[in-house]
Amino acid sequence: MIIVYGVAFGAAILCLWWALSAKPSTARANLFADLPQPEAPESNLIGAMRALGQGLRRVIPKPLIEGLNTNLIKAGHPKGMDMGRLIAMKVILAVIFGGFFLLLGQPVWGLGFALLGFFGPDYWIATEKDKRQTLMRDAAADTIDQLTIVVEAGLGFDAALLRVATTNEGPLAAELTHTVEDMRAGVPRDLALKALADRTQLPEIRQLVVALTQAQRHGTPLADTLRVQAHELRDKRTQRVEEKAAKLATKMIFPIVFCFLPVFFIIILVPAVSGLADAFG
Repeated sequence: MIIVYGVAFGAAILCLWWALSAKPSTARANLFADLPQPEAPESNLIGAMRALGQGLRRVIPKPLIEGLNTNLIKAGHPKGMDMGRLIAMKVILAVIFGGFFLLLGQPVWGLGFALLGFFGPDYWIATEKDKRQTLMRDAAADTIDQLTIVVEAGLGFDAALLRVATTNEGPLAAELTHTVEDMRAGVPRDLALKALADRTQLPEIRQLVVALTQAQRHGTPLADTLRVQAHELRDKRTQRVEEKAAKLATKMIFPIVFCFLPVFFIIILVPAVSGLADAFG
């Protein structure tokens, strides 16, 4: 029985690895339901995991689903992950790890590892979200500077946005490309920019979107608005760097107290104690 379960355990892990490492679908989630959705072929395993996740979604509390979906959007759907596949992966990992320890007669460990398997993917998504938002936040000022230069050179805003998106790399460039595609599909500019702010969930991008929307509404030159926003984002980036530098001294206390000082005292005191012991021996 243990051999059978071990084979099933390995097969499940292999299937999960296959589902996670599968090439992301070329279809992208669109916030506008009236737009046509491109279709892309996918493997039977991915389809089965998505169907399983959609079925299990009905029994999972709604607040948990909403929070996970928000983090998944902020993370940019890493490896083409969607809610169906993510929920299926969480449940399968919980069943595999929990059932393995239950088979060994360890129900407490089984419960603990089942919870670890269920919430482990949440930590992965949260980590990817933090990495992605950090990259977008750091690239925002330089990207807006480039956008300002291109607009001042005479290109329209849509063409300038496409030029900046195609000449840069990273998650922010991908989101700008997404926005350009929305506008090309007929979405009004203000709605496409609002969708950009909703996807990124960054205060800097939301502030930029509000400023651009107001400039479009009141007829303010876009180049002036972009220049002001770029200056503010550079100031915020400088403040973040200074804040990290100020926290560095505090973060060094732990390694100094628990790693450096004990070794230092051992090196200093052990020879002295040994010499005293030999002297009074």
